[in-house]
Amino acid sequence: MKVLLDVSSVTLPLSGIGRYAMELARHLPRAEGISGVKYLRGGEVLSDFDADSLLPPVPVSRLRGWIKPLLPYRAVLGPWRRHKALALARRLGEYQDHIYYAPNFSAPPVSGLSVVTLHDLSVFHFPDFHPRDRVNYLRDQIHNSVANADRLITDSGFVRDELLQLFQLPDERVTAIPLGVNDCFRPHAAAQLAQLQTRYGLRPGGYVLSVGTIEPRKNLAGLLRAYARLAPALRKRYPLVIAGAYGWNSGALMEEMRRLRQGGEVIYLDYVPEEDLPALYAGAAVFAYFSFYEGFGLPVLEAMSSGVPVACAASSALPELCAGSALQVDPHDVDAMAAALERALEDDSWRATAIGWGLERSAGFTWQRTTAAVVDVFRELVA
Repeated sequence: MKVLLDVSSVTLPLSGIGRYAMELARHLPRAEGISGVKYLRGGEVLSDFDADSLLPPVPVSRLRGWIKPLLPYRAVLGPWRRHKALALARRLGEYQDHIYYAPNFSAPPVSGLSVVTLHDLSVFHFPDFHPRDRVNYLRDQIHNSVANADRLITDSGFVRDELLQLFQLPDERVTAIPLGVNDCFRPHAAAQLAQLQTRYGLRPGGYVLSVGTIEPRKNLAGLLRAYARLAPALRKRYPLVIAGAYGWNSGALMEEMRRLRQGGEVIYLDYVPEEDLPALYAGAAVFAYFSFYEGFGLPVLEAMSSGVPVACAASSALPELCAGSALQVDPHDVDAMAAALERALEDDSWRATAIGWGLERSAGFTWQRTTAAVVDVFRELVA
């Protein structure tokens, strides 16, 4: 089987979807049954793709960023994007002997076989978590993928069930394939954590960590309120470290973090380079992730694989991922979140058990298994 893999989402700073596409780009060429892989990036088909040599994207001009939200979607942006998709599909006609694989919600209406991964359906269930243009765009793309793709993939059974119900699809059209975790996320020895002190001023084992884009869906405002309810001595001993690039509609949250940073209890690291993330995870006392909605929850998996106890939301796909290995509470209940953080920091017996549970649970998630399951979907299409 030959595959044309869309790697356009692999950009810096790397998102969860970008990591997903990057890992597939690394593993698909070596997968059993794959005779060749080509890569689509920015409308150009490449014979090779080196994710490690990516350059940061050119910043979007302020004028474009100001004008785009003002353009009517149905009359201008939507038709323009559909025109571009059709033009791309025509250019890809010579690759109709390849299975077109889109790991990021959308695919042009290609003439050959196509598979699309839909990571979540939050734009349908929680449109307030996204800018209007993103909601319009992703709703259109998901509708198009449901209408045109030969097979659909989700990251979890939770999203698969949502998709089947929302679009009334037959079971065989949708396959749930969990993500993997890179083996760089593992417990670290003390010497391996020394860089945390020198580079970030963090004491190994001495902070609560949260990783993810700064945006409303991640419920960082709730995390800040829950953390503020911990005893002052506990906050002094375990500052809250937040790592993630600035996202949409987070101005008020950033202002609140700036205020809390002055007291030394909250540390905002912004985007952390990929090479520093494994030690940052492994050095945490607790990983906190009270997101309102997740299609999978890759940072939680990375934390468990790093040997760190997890306190997270009991919502969306996270119970499926954690399977009892984390403290999980309602992300709307600030008191419950605070109690979970307190126990995760102070209950040594639970901590030891949770670390073992997390390591055992995360061991079953590898990118090799994810890739092999994706290839099985391809194999079913050509059978």
